[in-house]
Parts: sequence; structure tokens; C-alpha cells
Amino acid sequence: MCKIIVVTLLFLLGCCHGNELAEYIKPCNKSDPYINVCIRNSFNHLKNYLPNGISELNVPPLEPLIIDELVMENNAGAIRVKAKFSSIIAKGASNYVVKEVRSDITKLRFDLSLGLPLVEVFGKYDVNGNVLLLPVRSNGNFWAEFGNVTTVARVYGVEKIKNGIKVLHIGKLAIDFSLKHVKLRVEDTINSGNILGEAINQFLNVNAQELVKEMKPAASRSIAKLFQKILNNAFSKIGMDDWLHQ
Repeated sequence: MCKIIVVTLLFLLGCCHGNELAEYIKPCNKSDPYINVCIRNSFNHLKNYLPNGISELNVPPLEPLIIDELVMENNAGAIRVKAKFSSIIAKGASNYVVKEVRSDITKLRFDLSLGLPLVEVFGKYDVNGNVLLLPVRSNGNFWAEFGNVTTVARVYGVEKIKNGIKVLHIGKLAIDFSLKHVKLRVEDTINSGNILGEAINQFLNVNAQELVKEMKPAASRSIAKLFQKILNNAFSKIGMDDWLHQ
């Protein structure tokens, strides 16, 4: 769900060239009674600029989105594994639609709901742990397809002063997501070319929704941690007054 987190938050990253506001930002006014609508429109305006990234803010291209590594660890339930995903490439994030925004400007709280019709992800994986009490050790290449994705991002911001300018700092980022359909496939280098390798793929797809449910807390934490760092680096470059007017 990494792509969605980039999308849901980057409307805040206004950037000034002299006194001119960057064209990808549509600022909002704190006193606007329809500020949630303004924020939603800002998200949907921003999507036109994200496929190629925003270089001045070090925002990577969204099509495709490349992630070096994500580590997830789940120690509860039927699936207790540590999974490392690397060389990740994700396609389809630019087709997002912002559905709803709820904000509390005085507390710098933003809740955002987005939808994505289809996201395709592939890369390398390494999994070690237990599934249904059975030991599992697997690594290789993976492919996943997620359809009708709904994501909610909850942003808890605080105001900080940097070089005499007010900037937003994300103290906490929490995400949740749901998927209508999931397809998974792995090329297991340990069990490649044998019956066990095919059995693993069959198990993954038959139990895809249950696997996602079990791993969702770990996935949400890992993705939130990654993008909290990225977004705070970007927020530190701009003033709050550039994107949120009095």
C-alpha cells in the first residue's frame, strides 16, 4: 500500500519559487467552511504531477514506484513470519481517487480515504517463520495484484520551527487498507520446479485474503514508518503558510 500513502499526503508539500506557488499545489484556507472539499480537490489536482515525481521535493516517480526494501514481522495468529521484500516495483498508483477527507486544522489532524482500481507489485522476497504451526523458509521472486483497494491514512501533525519558518512535522502516521481481490505468485528458489513449489502458489491464492488479513498490521506499520520518514524530509523544506493560508 506504499503508493497510496505517497498519494494521500503529498498535497501538503507546496513549494515556492520566489513568491510564486508551484503549479502542482492548490492551497487551502484555514477558515474555509468547506476546507475538507478543498483538500480533496488538492489531492486530485496533485495526481497529474506524480507519475514523473517532483524533483525539487525529492518525491520519487509514482509510475512505477520503486521501493528498495520493506521488512514486515508478524508474531501473532496463525501466520508468524518475518518477511523481507526488496527491489519492489509497483504499478497503477497514479489511478487513485480521493474519496473523502476529514480534518481538524487546529490539531493538524488529517484523515484521508482513497480508492485504487488495480495495483500490480513485483520484486524479491525472503520469508522465514511458521504458517499454521508448520515451518516455512522461502525466497525468490514475487508478483501480486491487488484490486479495488481502499486505504485510510491518519496523519497526526505538529508544528515546528525550522530556520525561523513554521513547518509541519508528522509525529505519527497510521494506515489501514482493504482489498476486494488478491492474486499472488512466487518463484521459490528453494523449492523451484517441484511439487512443493506449485503447492505453495496454490496455498497462497486459495488463502490470499486470510494471508493479507493476518499480515495487514505488520504491513501497515512497515509502510507507515517508511513514508513518515520520506514525508518529514519533504515537509521540512517548505513553510506551512505556503499550502495552508490563514
